[in-house]
Amino acid sequence: MLPYQLIGGGSFTSSATVARQQVQVSDRPDLIWVRNRTAWGDDAAETSVESWWRQGMAQDAAQTTDQAVTTGALSSEAVTANGFRVYSTVNPPTYAALATSGTDITTANPAVATMANTGSIQVGDVVRVTDTTGMLQIGGYDFEVTAVSANTNITLNLDSSGFGAVATAGNIRLFIPNRMYPRWRYIVPLSGNVGISQAAQCVVSFSVAHDFSVGEYVSFRVPTVFGMDEINNQKGIIQSVTTYTITVDIDTSGYTAFAIPTSATVTSNPYSPAIVVPAGAGPTPSGNPPGVSVQAAFDNRNEWIINMGSNIITSTEAVYDWIAYKYDTFNGS
Repeated sequence: MLPYQLIGGGSFTSSATVARQQVQVSDRPDLIWVRNRTAWGDDAAETSVESWWRQGMAQDAAQTTDQAVTTGALSSEAVTANGFRVYSTVNPPTYAALATSGTDITTANPAVATMANTGSIQVGDVVRVTDTTGMLQIGGYDFEVTAVSANTNITLNLDSSGFGAVATAGNIRLFIPNRMYPRWRYIVPLSGNVGISQAAQCVVSFSVAHDFSVGEYVSFRVPTVFGMDEINNQKGIIQSVTTYTITVDIDTSGYTAFAIPTSATVTSNPYSPAIVVPAGAGPTPSGNPPGVSVQAAFDNRNEWIINMGSNIITSTEAVYDWIAYKYDTFNGS
C-alpha cells in the first residue's frame, strides 16, 4: 500500500491577467505540487516554474523553483505571501483586520481603499469593511477585490461615486465566505448599475460574485431607506445572469429609485442592508423539455479549496499541471 493517495489533479490555463487560481479537492491535501508547463525551459521571462506546499507550512506560503530571464538559471525561494492557501469552506481560516490609511476609501468608480499593509489580500478575494467613518453606509459589507497594489491600496467592487464623503478611517479584513445555504448577496451600485434598476425586468447588482442561476427564485429584503421599498419581500424568477448581476422578472419601472442611503442616515436611523436571498428553484425559463436547476444557490456547496496566489501563478495564459496528495499517516509538523 502506498503511503499516500492522490486526491486531485489536472491542468488549467491561467488568465490573461495573472492573479490567482483555485481548484477543488475531495479532502484536505497534505502535499501539493504545481508545474508551469508552458514556461518550463522558456527563459523569455523570469517566472516560477515549480511550486510545493505540504502540511505544516503556513497559509499563503510556498517553496518555489524560479527560472531567470535570459539565462534560464534556476533558483529556489521560500515565499510567505501569495502562495498556497488551503481551506474548507465549512470552517475557513480567519484573518486579522488591516487598517485603511491616507485617503482611506474613495468616492469613485470603482472605490479604492488605501492601505499601508495589504496582507495576504489578492485579486478575487472577498474582504469585509468595518469601522468606517464618513462612509458608514458600507460598514459590515463584503466586497470582492478587483485590483491590488501591494501595501498601497486595493480596489473594491463598488461604485461609490455617488456617496457624499470619503471614508476617513476603516478596517479591511480578508474574509472567506462559507458556502452553506442561504448564500445571500449585498445589493450595491456598480459601474453601469444602480443596485436595482427601474425596468420591466429589473437588473440587480452585487458586491461579490454570486452563484444564483437562471430559473431560480429569489426574494428581496430592501428597507425603506433604500428608496425602492416596493420590492421588499417580493419574490421573482431569475431570467439571466452575469458575474455580478441578475435580471429578475419583477417590473420595477414604476417603483421609487433605488439608492444607497447616506452616511448621515445611518447615524440617525440604523438599518439592515439591502440583500437578495435564495427562495427556491423553479423551471428553467424556455427550457425544452422543462427542467429545474440543480445548481441553485440554496444548495450546500462546501468543499476543500486550494488557492494558488500570484507567487505561484506567474505567467499569463500559461498551462499549469497540478497534483494533490493525502498521506495515510503524517508524522511531524
